[in-house]
Amino acid sequence: MATEESQYLSFHGIRVHFRTAIPGDPPRERVLLLSSPLINTFHWRKLTPELTQLGCLTVLADLPGFGRSDCGMDVPQDGALRANILWGLLDEIDRQTGAPDSVWHLVGHGVSCATVLEMAALYPDSVKSQVHISPLLRAPQLPREASPARWYQREILEKDSFRRMIERCAGYPMDDYILDRMRAPLMRPGARESFLRMLRAGRRAPDCDLGFCPAMVLLGGRDLLLRGEARQDVGRLLGGAETHELKSAGHFPMETHSKALRDYLRGWIRFTAR
Repeated sequence: MATEESQYLSFHGIRVHFRTAIPGDPPRERVLLLSSPLINTFHWRKLTPELTQLGCLTVLADLPGFGRSDCGMDVPQDGALRANILWGLLDEIDRQTGAPDSVWHLVGHGVSCATVLEMAALYPDSVKSQVHISPLLRAPQLPREASPARWYQREILEKDSFRRMIERCAGYPMDDYILDRMRAPLMRPGARESFLRMLRAGRRAPDCDLGFCPAMVLLGGRDLLLRGEARQDVGRLLGGAETHELKSAGHFPMETHSKALRDYLRGWIRFTAR
């Protein structure tokens, strides 16, 4: 396997950060692993060797506006534009690898699952399947008494508070190096603006659903973010998907339950490749 270093492509003046894991033989499948605002390409590291062994060319991408992609007031929060930007990235990778018009397995986590739905609605013939991990189809609602700017100052910028928040969501203690990798992109200039705009602009679930696309949903039984309207959104928009619950997992199974996640993804890729 060859995993390339960080790369960037620019679309509509917005740079998107990504990495590519390339199998030794010609790829049999193509997979996008799309990060959510609280993770980045680093956090998929335990899944890519399994996908590469299956012969998958795997693109690990940061959501536009987050991770190491460009952030700030100039980065749009419009779901359809974000989906177009990501298709531009995949089209360029298809071009570079001599495989135009390829079909892709789209794998999203958390809030990025809404973008996966938008991508599939935009170009359904280019999607082989969808996988939604801990899906949040609209941005989480802050406590009513919380000012978004003060919430960000308290929960993100203050290191101890960030640890407590992430470990509540994960359901488990997290190593320092994992927390540091999560928090570092959120400390960049412009990151706060992107995050707060996501919270404001993303309060509506997407207008699209699964359609006829094969799909799998992986839920964490201890995911504190997947309650109330978030759970209702999953039933309404992803109700036709094959659904599995990792009973002891929280919101970040790629860190806490990577073996189970690898097993599900391996079985799913083999099933949909038939």
